[in-house]
Amino acid sequence: MSLPLFSIRQERWNRLLLQGCWVVFLLSVALELLFLQVTQVPHAEFIRLYIIRPTVIMGIVLLAAEVGIRYLPRHHDYILITTAAFMTGTITFIHSSLEYLLFLLFFPILISIFYFQYKKLLYAVLLTGISFVVLFVCNTAISENISVTGTLTMAVILLVFSGIGFGILARGREILTHLHSSYESNQELLVRTILMDKLAKTDALTDTYNHMAYHEYKDNLVTQADNGGLQLHLAIMDIDNFKKVNDTFGHKAGDAVLQKVASIAKSQTGGNDFVARYGGEEFVILFTEKSFQEAYDTVESIRMKIAAATHEALNGCNVTVSVGLNAYEPGMGKEELFKLADAALYEAKLSGKNRTVIAKAKQTAEHARA
Repeated sequence: MSLPLFSIRQERWNRLLLQGCWVVFLLSVALELLFLQVTQVPHAEFIRLYIIRPTVIMGIVLLAAEVGIRYLPRHHDYILITTAAFMTGTITFIHSSLEYLLFLLFFPILISIFYFQYKKLLYAVLLTGISFVVLFVCNTAISENISVTGTLTMAVILLVFSGIGFGILARGREILTHLHSSYESNQELLVRTILMDKLAKTDALTDTYNHMAYHEYKDNLVTQADNGGLQLHLAIMDIDNFKKVNDTFGHKAGDAVLQKVASIAKSQTGGNDFVARYGGEEFVILFTEKSFQEAYDTVESIRMKIAAATHEALNGCNVTVSVGLNAYEPGMGKEELFKLADAALYEAKLSGKNRTVIAKAKQTAEHARA
């Protein structure tokens, strides 16, 4: 069980823990150098036994850990726990006269708790127990200085400490389970929200945007166009003689025609264009980031492809569309944008249908520039 990116964060913690081991290593060397100033042991012997020997051993262990983490990524956790066990065992073995250092043996257990896995905690407890036994068997100073009571006390402390570790781990996994459940619930809620928002803005029959979504997007685009942020063109497209289609072939056939017309319109527009069913047999297309000529060419391509398409629901007959196209000029306003495009559509209908008519304001502007 894991949350997204949890493994990446775990790798980060592995690196931090290894850096912590390096810090322990450096502190150990620094403390030995300080003890060198006050020890009664001959300096040459002290340097050999308490500085060079542990430094070499722990340095080799840490370098091996660096290599293991780089080339054995699947075993990061076990490498770090083992590294901690070797380091604490080395320090405790060398300073056998300092009984309180035996508590360093619990350090691998602390590290294992970071991973929230029982098997890693068990591994750390096992290593700690082995280290404890090895020290007593191999280091006579420890076995002679610590009584049976002290040994039993250490064993009890190990068991208690392990039990606390398992308790912390159980609580952590419980929290992780709750977080995982909450994360999944939030993901499901987000997906449902997105789907509901899409349904609220999509025409169910044609899978284009609906009337409400058109007005919402148009308002935002007009604001951007007024600020000089983009080019904006509006095309209003109406299926010619659609009432006759419904009367002759039925509404089911009419729905099939609407779907095919919408599909052709969507296939010819780009990702920054907006196709919506305005109502009935009427569609609107908002073009953004296109020049007027590009918008006009796109509309003409849509119109001609629709005229050339046949409809099985109409016994192989075709339909045509009339289009009114208007270019937005800053300050025109959203009502005027639609009004001029609608007037151009009306002119297209009156002048024979199956054609694209440019809004008069655009034609006047073109003539003025010419």
